[in-house]
Amino acid sequence: MPAVMTSPFYWDTSALLKCYAPEPDSHAYRALLCDRPRVVICFLHRIEMAYALQQKESRGELLPTSARHLTALFDRDADEGRFVVLPWGPDLVKAARDVLEQSLSPQESVPIRTLDGIHLAAARAAGLPGIVTTDKRMRAAAAALGFDIVDPT
Repeated sequence: MPAVMTSPFYWDTSALLKCYAPEPDSHAYRALLCDRPRVVICFLHRIEMAYALQQKESRGELLPTSARHLTALFDRDADEGRFVVLPWGPDLVKAARDVLEQSLSPQESVPIRTLDGIHLAAARAAGLPGIVTTDKRMRAAAAALGFDIVDPT
């Protein structure tokens, strides 16, 4: 098993969503989540999870009112310490600017969306080696910035 698998790592919303809403590969992400002593997320997850769950409900992928229930479950898990939630602060602002500068450098030159940049900055500020994400652009940006990509599937 690679070293990154025994270390805490950062979960992007795309991967964490699979643990709360059923998707074909949800079982693999739930197993990985259950196997982790520490899972690191940031303040953005509370907002992104609520939006993502509501979008799934609007598309008919969740039963009516499920989004509200699942959001409350996620919030409870976060409140009860299931996740290490990184707050917004000066260190994250600096890390986000550093991620932007590095992504614009001739050696990297990878386009990063704003929220992805904040997630990558949170992982960097926390000193984490790996990121769990299913988002293709996020994977490319994370790899270009030197993160290990953790994929349980």
